[in-house]
Amino acid sequence: MTITSRFLSNIKKYNLIDKNDTIIVGASGGPDSQFLIYLLNEIKTEYNLTIILAHLNHLHRKEAIFDENLVVETGKKLNLEVKVKKSSMDDFAKENKLSPEDAGRRLRYDFFYSLAKENKSAKIAVAHNMDDQAETMLFRMARGTGLDGLSGMDYKNGKIIRPILSFKKSEILAYLNEKKIPYAIDATNLENDYSRNYIRNEIFPKIAELNPNAIENFYNLSDLIKNDLEIIDELIDQKYEVVAVIEDKTFVKFDKEEFENLSYSLKARILRKSIYKLQGNVKNFSKENIDDFLNLLDLDTGKKIIKGKLEFIKNYNSYDLVILNEDSDKQEIVRLNLGEEVRFKGKKIKASRVLEKDKKSKNIGYFDLDKISFPLIIRSRENGDKFKPFGMNHRKKLKDFFIDEKIDKSIRNQIPIILSDDDIIWVGGYRISDDYKLDSGTNNILKIEVADD
Repeated sequence: MTITSRFLSNIKKYNLIDKNDTIIVGASGGPDSQFLIYLLNEIKTEYNLTIILAHLNHLHRKEAIFDENLVVETGKKLNLEVKVKKSSMDDFAKENKLSPEDAGRRLRYDFFYSLAKENKSAKIAVAHNMDDQAETMLFRMARGTGLDGLSGMDYKNGKIIRPILSFKKSEILAYLNEKKIPYAIDATNLENDYSRNYIRNEIFPKIAELNPNAIENFYNLSDLIKNDLEIIDELIDQKYEVVAVIEDKTFVKFDKEEFENLSYSLKARILRKSIYKLQGNVKNFSKENIDDFLNLLDLDTGKKIIKGKLEFIKNYNSYDLVILNEDSDKQEIVRLNLGEEVRFKGKKIKASRVLEKDKKSKNIGYFDLDKISFPLIIRSRENGDKFKPFGMNHRKKLKDFFIDEKIDKSIRNQIPIILSDDDIIWVGGYRISDDYKLDSGTNNILKIEVADD
C-alpha cells in the first residue's frame, strides 16, 4: 500500500475529511507538517478542499524566520493560502507562569481556532505521528494516568484531526527525502530541556535497543485500549442512566441506594463521567481525588468533600456532585404583590385571589387573605428562622424542620421562604404556617403557586 493510499485509508476509516471542507493545517515547516501538507495537496482536487497553512512564529529562535519563510514558499509552490502570526511564547510563558512548551502549544491552538472561526465548518489538521503517540503514552504513564490517558491521542477530537497518526517518523523522513521536499529542523528538539524531548532523545533509543518495534507496539497498544474503552464506556453509559436521577448544567444527583450498590470501579468511572459532564474535562482529577470523593460514603449524612470548583455531598436519599457558585449563598430578596408573578432562584411564584381551593399540590399553598400584608417577601433561609408548621400549636426552628423532613442541605438555600410582615407564611413547596391557614372564618382566599421556571 502506498503512502497516499494509507493516508486516504485513515481519512475514510476515521471520517476525518468531507468533500468541500476547509482544512487549516498547523504548518511549522518541520518534516511532519510538510509531509501532511503535501499529502493533503495530493487529495485536494478529489475532495475539493480549501487548504490554509497556519504558521505561528514563536519568536523563540533566531532561525524561526527560516521556518516561516519555508511555509510561505510552500504555500506559493502549491498555490495554497498562508496565514502567519508572530507571538512570543517566552513572554506568554512568563506572563501566565507556564512552561515555554505549554505556552507555545496554547498560542498555536489559539491561533488555529481563531482561523477556524473565520472559516465556517473548518477543520484543524495537526501533524502528530506514530512516534508522537508513543511519546505521549510514555509521558502520561510517567506522570500518572489511567486507561483514558494510555489511549493516547485520537484521530479526531472536535475540530482537530490527525491524519498521519499511523505514520512512523522514519517513514515520513524517507518520503520527504525521496520526493526532495524541503523541511526545517528545529534545533530545540535535539535538546533535553523539555520532558518530551528527553523521552524522544534518551528513553526511546534505549527502548528500541530492547525491541526495534517498540514505537509501533506502543501505537498498537493505544488502539487496543481505545477499543476496550468503547466497551467500557457503553457499560458506564448504561449504569449512568440508572444511577444519575437528575442532571443539570450545574449538578448531577445520584440515587443513594443505586450508587452505593455499585462496585468501586463503577463508582469511580461514573464520578469521572459526571465530572466531565460538568466541567468538560477531568483535568487535575487524579485517582487520589476520586478516592477522596468516594470516602464520603463512610461519612455522616450532610457531609461534603470539595475539590476545586466541585462539591460532592451526601444527602438523605442521594449523592450530589455540584459546581460551586460563589453567588449561590448570597441573599436574594424578591417582593410579590397580589396578582403578580415573580422569579426566584429558577422558580416562578404567583399570588392570586381565588374563590375556593381549586387544586391540590405540594407546590400550591392556600392562605387566609385577610391575615396577609403585601408585598410578600421571598428570600432564602436565614439563621434563627422560626415558624409554626401547619398542624402544630408551637413555633419551630426552620433548621429543625428541615432535619425532621429530611430535606437535603444542598437544596435548602434554593427553597423560597415566603413572609408577610417578617413572619413566615410558607416554606415554599413544603409546609404552610398554621397561623395563616384557611378556617371557618375565612372570607377571602390567597393562592400562591411555585413552579419551575
